Amino acid sequence: MSFFSFEFVTFFIAFLCLYWLPLAGVRWRNLLLLLGSYGFVALFGLQFAGILAGYSLFIYALGNYGDRVFTPRGVYVVLGAVITGLFVLFKFYGFFSESLQLALAAAGLKVDLPLLTLLLPVGLSYYSFHSVSYVVSVQRGELARAGLLDVLLYLAFFPSILAGPINRAVDFMPQIQNAQRSLEQPRKALFLIALAMVKLFLFSAWLAEHRVDPVFADPAGHSPMQNVLAVYAYAWTIYFNFSGYTDLVTGIALFLGFRLPLNFNAPYLARNLKEFWARWHISLSTFIRDYIYIPLGGGRKGWRRMQINVMLAMVISGLWHGAAMTFVVWGALHGLGVVLLNCKQRVLATRARGRVGQWISDWLGRLACFHFVCLCWIFFRSDGLDGAWLMLQQIAALAWVAPPEADITFLLAMLALFVGYPLLAGWQQLWLARSNQLRWGLYPLALALVLSLAFSLAPEGMPNFIYAGF
Repeated sequence: MSFFSFEFVTFFIAFLCLYWLPLAGVRWRNLLLLLGSYGFVALFGLQFAGILAGYSLFIYALGNYGDRVFTPRGVYVVLGAVITGLFVLFKFYGFFSESLQLALAAAGLKVDLPLLTLLLPVGLSYYSFHSVSYVVSVQRGELARAGLLDVLLYLAFFPSILAGPINRAVDFMPQIQNAQRSLEQPRKALFLIALAMVKLFLFSAWLAEHRVDPVFADPAGHSPMQNVLAVYAYAWTIYFNFSGYTDLVTGIALFLGFRLPLNFNAPYLARNLKEFWARWHISLSTFIRDYIYIPLGGGRKGWRRMQINVMLAMVISGLWHGAAMTFVVWGALHGLGVVLLNCKQRVLATRARGRVGQWISDWLGRLACFHFVCLCWIFFRSDGLDGAWLMLQQIAALAWVAPPEADITFLLAMLALFVGYPLLAGWQQLWLARSNQLRWGLYPLALALVLSLAFSLAPEGMPNFIYAGF
């Protein structure tokens, strides 16, 4: 069920009426929210709800009682083994079995591994990360052991189960247990939902349909200029899509009395890759840092080991996105980029610059970072390495000839978007801050104007959520 479907909107309004009954307490609301979350998952398949329930019971037992049987390290090993087993079984079996068969064939051994086709359970990539946060927080003494209902709701919370953001247990569990829950900033919630619809229906959907999908499906059938423009378009498509989805679920969560973590902070303003990852999919990048990079040793075991840990963390991040070599290459390229940045900062001392010099340096850094990220997006979006390589070859053949007027117009539009992005990001933050000050009477008119414009210009059909596939 799409969050934008008439069925969901109708259900959600009725659900809110029950949820905010004046005599209802926090336990009633949590139980109702738990039932609604499992019902939402069950719409994709009853087996997915069953897997979520079984896994949640396991996490409750391991997090609350695992230290009676295992040491803290043993608890982490059991948790890691179970999550790895689930990911290999549901997400990576085909990838690993095919890679192993090719490796054995290269060594002269022909082995036919059994075929196994299983659907990836809805939300597995996200509720498994939530479970890590809960178990580790309890073992470290950062969080008290929670009741069964609270753990079940934390892992099943439907607004963020499809595509995040990743909710830390130490931040989210107190909200579940808060007896004074109230409707959180309804004007801000409406603003975020309207903003999400503009991003998803208008910008993301239009770019995907007209500029991204046709070119990535057939790079050789399009000119080098069109390939370049498709890469630029995809950079903005995935940003509008994913940040729009985050805005949407943040607004939905606010209507339920919950606050979700900040997941995007104008990422294309980043002047280097470290800053990019501090602004892009923040809940994932900080999770990878705290639960993978730092446990691997972080920077505590010397500079060279730190670079190895960076590469490992970024490759794991790539694998998390999907079982394909394109995602591995995407993660490895980002890891290599951070390593090269660390080498640069180690060799070249930062020099003091004047105001103009700093402005020039910031824009050059932003330009270089954006294009490196765009290069990596080629692998992220392509169906395979052959397609990515073909697109790179097409781009390498770029020569300045008179392109069609439509391509020139679109190129200028992409340039204007990049140059004007700081202003757009500032406007969004300004209107977000002022959303609670707008009179309720003006909201219907403002929303109607914005959404009418978005729907009139948007392609037909429901927009897809790119990150829901991961």
